[in-house]
Amino acid sequence: MAPGNELMELYDGLSVLYNSLPEETDVEWKRAVKSVLYGGELLAEGALSYGKQQNKRNNVTRKDYVRQYGDGSRVTEFSAITVAEPRPRDRQYVPSGVVIPVAPESGEVLPVQVSTNEVDRAISLLAEFPPEPTADRPGDGVDVLLAPVRVRRARENTGQESGGDEVTVLFVSDTHLGYENRAVTGSGKTVSWISEVSSTDAFTRIVSIAIEQDVDAVIHTGDVVDHEVDQETLDNAASRLELLAKVGIPVYCIIGSHDRTSYAPQHENSVNGISWLQQQVRKGTLVELSTSPTPVAGGPLDAYGIPAGDTGIDDVAKFRPLGWEASGMEFGSSSLGPNVLCLHDGVTPYRSRSTADVDVDQLLTQSNVSFDCVLVGDEHHPKNNDFDTGYTFEAADGTPVLYTGPALRITEPYRDRGAFVTELSISTNGVTATRHTV
Repeated sequence: MAPGNELMELYDGLSVLYNSLPEETDVEWKRAVKSVLYGGELLAEGALSYGKQQNKRNNVTRKDYVRQYGDGSRVTEFSAITVAEPRPRDRQYVPSGVVIPVAPESGEVLPVQVSTNEVDRAISLLAEFPPEPTADRPGDGVDVLLAPVRVRRARENTGQESGGDEVTVLFVSDTHLGYENRAVTGSGKTVSWISEVSSTDAFTRIVSIAIEQDVDAVIHTGDVVDHEVDQETLDNAASRLELLAKVGIPVYCIIGSHDRTSYAPQHENSVNGISWLQQQVRKGTLVELSTSPTPVAGGPLDAYGIPAGDTGIDDVAKFRPLGWEASGMEFGSSSLGPNVLCLHDGVTPYRSRSTADVDVDQLLTQSNVSFDCVLVGDEHHPKNNDFDTGYTFEAADGTPVLYTGPALRITEPYRDRGAFVTELSISTNGVTATRHTV
């Protein structure tokens, strides 16, 4: 048998490492190494553990390989991977003469004893190893080894991601999945060009923009679905959300008035949109924002959200929305990084104080959290039909208040214009915006 089997050598080297982990090492480090070797919760979706790949992709067994290129119990002649002696403080945990795999990009030997403070660095090193090492037979073309969201957080927490405290998010609102059904059901206002509207195509395009721009996250400020949405549309959207999860771009949301109404559809081809949203939250492809801080893509940006009528996804079936008052809203304490608040209600200064649902000035004045910007859904046209400046305002204290408009061409100002989403770069130094046509 020929030497230089990368899969075999990595499998053997990591097996020795795993069997040497002391009891006191961080439990997540144990889970990470176990996931790569044998499968587990930190393995990326679609990836196979090295153990399963060994059985599937190699003609030779580990027993035969270590007999020829080792001492009968482990490999000692490594020619396909780089190995090194354990760190001095790790040598007490491993058998004499054992060498440990070296992370291929950083050149650091993998740690054995890992504290809670070190686990992010350890996971970022493990993520450098290939998802499908060279073996006797080719793999399936998988290009991610560990769960992307966890790896992203590890790299950010260890300073390996560029940008300092800056976070880029794709700001999306009012996707109204299933909007086309209005032409069939006669439920709700429609535009004369409804035959040209495809909420599925728009949602697919939004996901492509997020991936192409390599944003840290997507933030959706409500009306994810329309009030009459069909199962096929939701199935297509679910597959797009799963794609974002696979590439490590989390999606955060609040619900809007149409999301809420979708709980009780009126037509036979429609399904319960709230039930679908609940399912996505359980799967982890959507994260619902609340008045407690949610670290966006692991931080440093914290996101907060108040859904339409202050009625969350799990509360829709329990009670009718009663509205909310700025004076009664309390937020959980934030971290030191920038903070963003997401709303789906008519607000000042877009609307006059007499017609707005929420007085943003009052909300920000009484808030115990200092917000760097407010992101709002619900409005379907720029103020005074001004596409250049009609979606951006400032509260009385100077806080930017931003709309991005509907992601579909579903109001008159968009008859001859494309809808868009907005890429935001947010840091403690401010917010910059770039539009992308859907």
